[in-house]
Amino acid sequence: MPDELRFLTMDDGVRIAVTLHLPDDAPPPWPVVFEARPYRKDDVSDATALYRRLNAEGGLAICRADVRGTGSSEGIADDEYTARELEDHLRTIAWLAEQEWSNGNVGMFGTSYSGFNSLQVAALRPSALKAIIPIYATD
Repeated sequence: MPDELRFLTMDDGVRIAVTLHLPDDAPPPWPVVFEARPYRKDDVSDATALYRRLNAEGGLAICRADVRGTGSSEGIADDEYTARELEDHLRTIAWLAEQEWSNGNVGMFGTSYSGFNSLQVAALRPSALKAIIPIYATD
């Protein structure tokens, strides 16, 4: 499947930009891995190869999001890891778990910034979040 660019509308009307990378070889439903970064996901990135590998070898759907106020997402980035940003992540996780192609299980991963927010979101204990892989991150 080709990558799918979408916008998820948050409860305050701000649209968060996401890119979905869905597996070609495995039939749905799939577990979903979510990464939220402030680094302009639509710029050229070497991460696409990793996402395709996770699709092909792991049968995982991947969702990459621009944090509120960065990249293609709307809103204002007031600071790092704000309560509003974490609320956006909670809403995105819930949306991912509800999709017909999702098996309802969501994980988060990331290096540095997205590793930090993985830890912070996990502390909020959303029911659909089953695992995190924070890389080069601290609490």
